[in-house]
Amino acid sequence: MNRNYNILSNVLLLSFALFCFQQGFSIEKRKIKKQKIENEITEDTARYKIHLDTVINGNNIEIHADTIFNKKYEFKKIIKYSETIADTTWQTKDVYSVNFKKIEHIDYVPTDPAYAYTGKIKMSKPYSFFSPSEVLNKPRVALVSGMVAGLYAGANAWWSAAWYSKYDRGKFHLFNDWGEWNQMDKIAHAYSCYFESKWHYDLYRWAGVKEKNAIWIGMLMGNAWQLSIEINDGFQKKWGFSWGDMVMNVSGSLLFGIQQYLWHDQRINMKVSSFPVNYGKYDDPEVKARAQKLYGTSFAEILLKDYNSMTIWWSISPGAFIKNPNSKFPKCIQFSFGYGAGGMLGGYKNIWSKKDLGSDIDLGNTDPADIVDRTDIQRLRRFYFSFDIDWTKLPVKKHWAKGLMKVLNIIKLPAPALEVNNNKNGSKVAWHWLKF
Repeated sequence: MNRNYNILSNVLLLSFALFCFQQGFSIEKRKIKKQKIENEITEDTARYKIHLDTVINGNNIEIHADTIFNKKYEFKKIIKYSETIADTTWQTKDVYSVNFKKIEHIDYVPTDPAYAYTGKIKMSKPYSFFSPSEVLNKPRVALVSGMVAGLYAGANAWWSAAWYSKYDRGKFHLFNDWGEWNQMDKIAHAYSCYFESKWHYDLYRWAGVKEKNAIWIGMLMGNAWQLSIEINDGFQKKWGFSWGDMVMNVSGSLLFGIQQYLWHDQRINMKVSSFPVNYGKYDDPEVKARAQKLYGTSFAEILLKDYNSMTIWWSISPGAFIKNPNSKFPKCIQFSFGYGAGGMLGGYKNIWSKKDLGSDIDLGNTDPADIVDRTDIQRLRRFYFSFDIDWTKLPVKKHWAKGLMKVLNIIKLPAPALEVNNNKNGSKVAWHWLKF
């Protein structure tokens, strides 16, 4: 594979990532500037944030809810005690979030003689590293942008070395693969772009970027990840640039973006589950050799490439749609609808050449003695109904734990499932006590 092309693709991806960041950052910069003009209070980066100042001034008691002391102001502690309060933020009339803050109460005597009174101040420590920033945090934006850019470069280098270097390159061309793999490839593209969009959104929200801007950045960056793959495919003789893949990429990002914009929440989650297929059940070394060539032998390769082992799910949270505030239906419980496939030993048909296990159905110049025809193995479409858990709806308080829940939420929880398929040689309905 041409190294110059790899470098160029990385530079283009990097430029695109920086462009997305620049657009979001410029919008935030203008808004922050406007806030300063309107004298709105911005985030205090001092060791403590002052919430309330109660002053005994002579015989009068004065309460200042918006007092801001100089960060270098020194005082002598007299009495100190702490309390935990709930800070409730309503996202909509039906959805709210609760954050718990530790408030420290300190009686003090000023060490500076210029302050001729004794009073009380109410302070709290600023957010932890895992807590989302309440306003634009430039160091965090730089950290996130640098990490994303590094991952772009690393991912492209890995794709080039581990995957594309094994195949012949050619001129950039288009490729219609809509009918391949019973559309599992297309749905997998939607899923990938969905969680990549959400992943970038969460990172930039953590950095303090406003929600609407973070939604756009997330969607653009999710599509950028997939675009890099499509550009690489476009130069491969075996494949090409697929507009079908691009359509599904956009649909996945839109599923995230529209929900986040309308509901400030993901009531419909796309998830994936996978379990290796035992190709030894066919008792045919040709089938096993074909599967190993197409899907690889390592766990990572099988997880990413074997569509027979993969199921894509849409997990819906009914509790998130219930408007009754007194409803006791758990918001973390989800109903899941899945789509999978089976029996596929090629993109379109189960026919291949012994001498070219990685080829598909183009067998025009192949010796008939070398052709393996396993069209007797039925290519199935499988539809599932199951249950799941929205990990992000569990009542965890720690911000690092909330981040872990978001990671877990991209995988479908193994659970009982009902399967309906298009089997022509047996039952069209199957029950799985535990579907992975």
